Amino acid sequence: MATTCAACSSFQKAKTRCSGCKEVTYCSKACQTSHFPAHGNICPAFQKYNCFLLHADAQTSRPPLDEISGQLEPFHLQNYGIETAEIGELKRRLGWSGASEVGKFYDHAGSDTWYYFVYGQRGGKREGKGRNEVANMVCGETHGDVAIIRSGPAGFDTPENFSKSALVNALVFYKTHSRDTVFAERERNRFGKRTGFDLSGVPSFDATNWNL
Repeated sequence: MATTCAACSSFQKAKTRCSGCKEVTYCSKACQTSHFPAHGNICPAFQKYNCFLLHADAQTSRPPLDEISGQLEPFHLQNYGIETAEIGELKRRLGWSGASEVGKFYDHAGSDTWYYFVYGQRGGKREGKGRNEVANMVCGETHGDVAIIRSGPAGFDTPENFSKSALVNALVFYKTHSRDTVFAERERNRFGKRTGFDLSGVPSFDATNWNL
């Protein structure tokens, strides 16, 4: 099917499209690359927020793990950075009866000084909420919607805002990687760099509460 290239305006069969919004098409990879500075400023997938909701119910007939992007919704927190305030805002704005940490996971690009932190609805299973298949990859058994922010050990700078595209890439990564294995590797890396200890033989390691 012929479409208009967003970069050069030629009318021909699209050879590639924006991987974020899936709507803007191009006649070549070169055109897509040249147009990214302009499109990246307006594409919803690349706009940055400090929180995203990951819905349990996919708005599509495709399997949830094949449509991760469609389950994410920007949800900018006004009280980011203070856990009790974040929980209070989630309860107030979303109508949750309670909220607590249900997991945390590192990104796909090798970061070991910050991670994604996940809030879930307290009592979601008891209240009849459906399984959140995507969250289950990085949090274990999870029911209902979850809220994802960035956090990290004390003493490290955490990039507050992030794009939907970055979060999708991180979640897709865990379709083929074990969350527990990756988490232990990143924890060992950070701890080793700060202390000089070689922890390569330690199978499971979590130093997130050690401020190291």
